[in-house]
Amino acid sequence: MKRRLYVTAQLALFALTSIWAQGKFYIYSQGELMYSASVETVDSIIFKESSRPEADILDVVFKADGTAEDVSPMKNRVECPAKGGLTTYWNNTYKRYVASFSNDWGGNVYGYYKVDYTNNTQIQQALADGHSLEILVMGDYSGTIPNVEAKPFSSMQSGGTGFLISTTSGSRQNELTFLPNVSTSGSSTWRWTTSGIVPKSRTYYHVIGVWNKQEKKSYIYVDGELRKTIDAPGSYIHPTSGATWFCLGGDPANATSAQSGWSGDLVLARIYDKPLEPSEVAALWNEVAKFQANAEPDMITDISFLSGMAVKAGSYYAIEGKGFAEGDKLNLIPAVTEGNGFTVDVETTGDNGVRFQLPAELTTGTYRMVLVRGEKKQDLGQTSFNVVTTMPRGCKVIAHRGYWDIAGAAQNSRRSLQNALDLNIYGSETDVWITSDGCMMVNHDATFNGVRIETATAAKAQSLTLSNGEKMPTLEEFLEMMQASDSPTKLIIEIKTHSYASRNLAAADSTVNMVRRMGLQDRVEYIAFSLDICKRLVQNDPDACVAYLNGDISPSQLHEYGITGLDYTAANYRNNPSWVTSAHSLGMTTNVWTINSESEIIEMNNMDIDFVTTNNPEGAARILRYYEDAQQ
Repeated sequence: MKRRLYVTAQLALFALTSIWAQGKFYIYSQGELMYSASVETVDSIIFKESSRPEADILDVVFKADGTAEDVSPMKNRVECPAKGGLTTYWNNTYKRYVASFSNDWGGNVYGYYKVDYTNNTQIQQALADGHSLEILVMGDYSGTIPNVEAKPFSSMQSGGTGFLISTTSGSRQNELTFLPNVSTSGSSTWRWTTSGIVPKSRTYYHVIGVWNKQEKKSYIYVDGELRKTIDAPGSYIHPTSGATWFCLGGDPANATSAQSGWSGDLVLARIYDKPLEPSEVAALWNEVAKFQANAEPDMITDISFLSGMAVKAGSYYAIEGKGFAEGDKLNLIPAVTEGNGFTVDVETTGDNGVRFQLPAELTTGTYRMVLVRGEKKQDLGQTSFNVVTTMPRGCKVIAHRGYWDIAGAAQNSRRSLQNALDLNIYGSETDVWITSDGCMMVNHDATFNGVRIETATAAKAQSLTLSNGEKMPTLEEFLEMMQASDSPTKLIIEIKTHSYASRNLAAADSTVNMVRRMGLQDRVEYIAFSLDICKRLVQNDPDACVAYLNGDISPSQLHEYGITGLDYTAANYRNNPSWVTSAHSLGMTTNVWTINSESEIIEMNNMDIDFVTTNNPEGAARILRYYEDAQQ
């Protein structure tokens, strides 16, 4: 109300009359209407002019084609080194393009933006003199929030500043945190400015972090409210060499890669060359709050689709989401190249999605999908199509160390094997060691809780407790589970490389003999990093499927040894793309380990690789179903 009175008083100086009525602001001169606007518009103008600060160091704006631009006076270059785990879409609430990241929460980073300030002394000095950071962010995770550091906007490698979701430690929760590195001794000292707010999944938060060097304080505001003030005396410690860049979607690991991945949306990312005052923080929150208050609900929610798929023109493509209706249309607009794109009809596929037929004229590229319903439109996001004439068969799915990434399971546990059997996927991978007294134990690492398995007795190994409360299983117990199950899932046994060659061969012999004794030759396959182990397996069972893991031998060489498959990393296949067709021509199989992101899994499917080993078996199975359906 004070702002409205202030404007009315100022206008009176010019012999103008102003009236506030029914949510509108009117200006008259000698009885003639000169101007009208909503109260919100006038408030916004006044508020911007009087209080809104300028992000003078960085102000990132995302674009329709997935790129981003800094609109601050600094005009920093915003790079996008890897786009596999991100896209942009038009957000109806905030009326701008938003970056949406699908990185592993707190883990692998598949897509991010980079703002390098290594050679920018102005930015470095601005950060050192006191600074403020602002984000508008939404995290996307399933179930309980993971207890790992996830960083949406940061430059924090042995120094620096940024935002993260903290891990639990003492009274600290998995909460929104501002973390400048400020020291009185010259050594790295993190100032944990926690908010007390554990972010809910798919909920937007406006967060501002302020480090005031003069006051020796650090502040964090969430949705306009000051959540915490802490002491932060000293000088700013810059990140280590090679990591002096801001990452949007994670945190710099070194000069060329990122870590601590963010999954979810990033709407704003700004840096100010000063500690913001409370009135300025309020002005910034006021802008966001008005968008939220005036938001029109999206027509479609819970949108999900697969991008980068191999497709055939004329085939069908599916989008999952809630709210689709008969009569909806979709505009497919090229994201980079010139052209008008296509308009297609969509048909509902139940309560949770639609499908549409790809135009015969479709070409390989990235397209923005815009839903059209009468006069209304909604941007559903970008997708990429890889147009082919012959569809790949799709990668069959192998759960890495079982399906362990759900409640009640642990890697290489009985529960993880049963979970994989219940999925009816191709295989469940497991790792085995031979103990000092000849028992085959299931575990990945050579040691567990300080016990070295290959030098321990069976009794000692079986007394060890996994994270889910189970005792460490034996291979025989796993094989008994296979006998009792009617699932088509196979057990993929990796025989670990032991300390001595004789132990390697003993483990191979014991494993093959046990499988033969239990009559499970057709339910088991073998893998190993050791070429000698692979050769011994072939010698013991010439009919067995045996794949080599180390990635350094060509298919033709492996074929000469009687080894039936390659089980290599994605990088091995990218560096040697002919190995897939070469292996297939020799009647060998190809497997890729261990990839989890949908973008990489899709990439390997498009290369016509036979199997994918993954910690994301359900996501990989969803992708496989698409390729299998496309064969129809």
